[in-house]
Amino acid sequence: MGMDVYGLDPIIKEGTSKPEMPDFNQLPDEDRQAYFNAVDLYERENPGVYFRANVWWWRPLWMYITDICEDVISEQDIEMGHSNSGYEYSADTCKVIEERLAMAIESNAHHMYERDYQQLLDELEQVECQHCNATGTRNDKFVQGECNACHGTGKTDDWRKSYPFAAEVVEDFHKFVKNSGGFKIC
Repeated sequence: MGMDVYGLDPIIKEGTSKPEMPDFNQLPDEDRQAYFNAVDLYERENPGVYFRANVWWWRPLWMYITDICEDVISEQDIEMGHSNSGYEYSADTCKVIEERLAMAIESNAHHMYERDYQQLLDELEQVECQHCNATGTRNDKFVQGECNACHGTGKTDDWRKSYPFAAEVVEDFHKFVKNSGGFKIC
């Protein structure tokens, strides 16, 4: 699952236009790839059009945004950021988010947050494997013998380690928000 974030009124660079989606049934593979390359170029040239993040990267990013904006965005805005239901954030809300992200980036706070976040993940101890009840072996319809989740140890990483955070993602999202004119998460 991922979060596809679309600008509501993105700034479009003069001379660029979104490639029209072709009929893929009529195209050879190399022309399909050319289309996807053209879309990628369009989105790089117009960073307010689209931002993508899988759920593993999105949740820590959104948590960071809500940490630095919790006093200026609504509870509903905070809650709906965890959903890909099409909820929209106005241009005014984006302006607030953009300003806070700009301050965080300028002060290097996002790098400090990344360091502290990674330290927290590194300090998490392994937990008992839920797939084999910490025995190291399974005997179910999926696996017979050594547990494929813990590789026979009976322990797995804490689930929170699946959610990474990177300052670079904050910078990319800042660029998107600054140019989006509002956004919706789908």
